Amino acid sequence: AQMRSVKQLVMHQYYNPADMSYDIALLELDHPVQCSPYIQLACVPDATLSVSELQNCWVAGWGSTAARAQKSSDHLQEAKVQLIDLKLCNSSHWYAGDIHTHNLCAGYPQGTIDPCQ
Repeated sequence: AQMRSVKQLVMHQYYNPADMSYDIALLELDHPVQCSPYIQLACVPDATLSVSELQNCWVAGWGSTAARAQKSSDHLQEAKVQLIDLKLCNSSHWYAGDIHTHNLCAGYPQGTIDPCQ
C-alpha cells in the first residue's frame, strides 16, 4: 500500500448529487504513485469503444466494503462487475427509475459486489 493525499479534485461539470448523474471525478495526487506488482495504472479505453457492447468492466473507488455500511473505505478498492441493462436496473423490482441515463448500472443480480460496495 502507498499513501497519497489529494492535491486537486476536478468533479464533472454536470455532476448532480441529487441523482448521482455524472458521478465521476479526476484526482491529482500530491506525488506520483510507484507502480509495483500490486499497484498498476488504470487502463483507459479507446474513445471509439462502445460501452453498450461490453458485458464486464472494472470499477474502482472508496465505497463501503460491507452492505449498508455507514462508512466508506479509506483504501481504494477495485472490482470486476457485469454491466446490467439500464431498463432492468430501473425496473420497479430494482432501482425504480433512480439510475440516471448518463450513468452505468453494474454489479451482479444476486448482489455481493457492485460499484458502491
